[in-house]
Amino acid sequence: MWFLQTDTLLAVIAFSLALGLLRKALPARAIAVISPLASLAVIAWISPSLALFSALYALAGLALAMVLERMSQGKKHCFPFFCLLAILPFLLSRAPALGLELKLPFETVGLTFQMLKVIDVFYYVYYGGEGVKPAAYFGYLFYLPVFTAGPLFRYRDYLRAGEKPLTLDVAELTVDVKRIIRGLFKKVVLCRLAVEAMTFLTGQTLRLPLCLLIVAVSWLILWLDLSGYSDVAIALGRLGGLDTPENFKKPLLAPGFTQFWRSWHATLSDWIREHIYVVVAKKKLSRKVSAAIAFSTMVVMALWHGFNLPYLLAGCYNGALLALENLLGLTTVSRKKTKKSVLFFRCVLVNFLFGLNTLVFTLPAETVPAVLRGFLTL
Repeated sequence: MWFLQTDTLLAVIAFSLALGLLRKALPARAIAVISPLASLAVIAWISPSLALFSALYALAGLALAMVLERMSQGKKHCFPFFCLLAILPFLLSRAPALGLELKLPFETVGLTFQMLKVIDVFYYVYYGGEGVKPAAYFGYLFYLPVFTAGPLFRYRDYLRAGEKPLTLDVAELTVDVKRIIRGLFKKVVLCRLAVEAMTFLTGQTLRLPLCLLIVAVSWLILWLDLSGYSDVAIALGRLGGLDTPENFKKPLLAPGFTQFWRSWHATLSDWIREHIYVVVAKKKLSRKVSAAIAFSTMVVMALWHGFNLPYLLAGCYNGALLALENLLGLTTVSRKKTKKSVLFFRCVLVNFLFGLNTLVFTLPAETVPAVLRGFLTL
């Protein structure tokens, strides 16, 4: 994590503050040029090879987007092919997990999010019929606060944020600094304490009450880790003048899995919904088709984290839950029409079942089966 390295964190803070102040003094056109160049300069200071690969990847993406924009025929076939080309470096980066020892001439930090951004630009051109402005495009891909792990801007949202930049005044600075401190406290202090607690708990005799507590702590670890990072990134993004989207929207209050995934890592979930569901749903989908798409999406999301059996099983598990919800027509819940006791039970059940999935991310692979077996012991 970049923000856990003091020198890198200070560099990104300096970048964000400077960009936020420059937005007040310079016209938008100047900022559109300065932002990507400054971002790439900081990336080069952190890792020259990462900066070189990022620049080449971005240039290739821009070239394909411009080709797509100018095509009068063949767009329908070139669009998915260009998306596959954008995915290729990501697949190569996962080759070792498949037993292929490839010596890649590039670093892959932030590659997954760069890939999603490039594909989003292709969607913008193909479905929106809009042209891509090179300066805005590079600013979008290289925006430093959200370069490595989001929150994930969509291209059109990035453009809108740039058209109405935030004013860096005392009030905004105060809010953002507090959020940076809160995010680092979550990630560095609370998450570490939760990990220590987990180590202690898994060393005890595993029985039902203890396993329930382990699931709760596992959920907490993942939330502290991801939301802490998001807090820092969002605050730095706002310091730089862009209204950066929220990534976590009270997932504990989600009474269904569809609503949960719109609250947990919300920007990624929104990207998936827009780029998969909306594209497929040109007509009303049947429950079976919706369930199949939901299952496939969760499997792909799991493999996105890593190509291994535990992640695959976690993807199938999450996919089955989401597919079942679609089959039963339970994707939406009316808070006004549902009894509070039923709503509470559903929220607890959804987060517990999701918590079981988090064990794959927070525990060694050999410990997960032992915890699951512990649920059978009173």
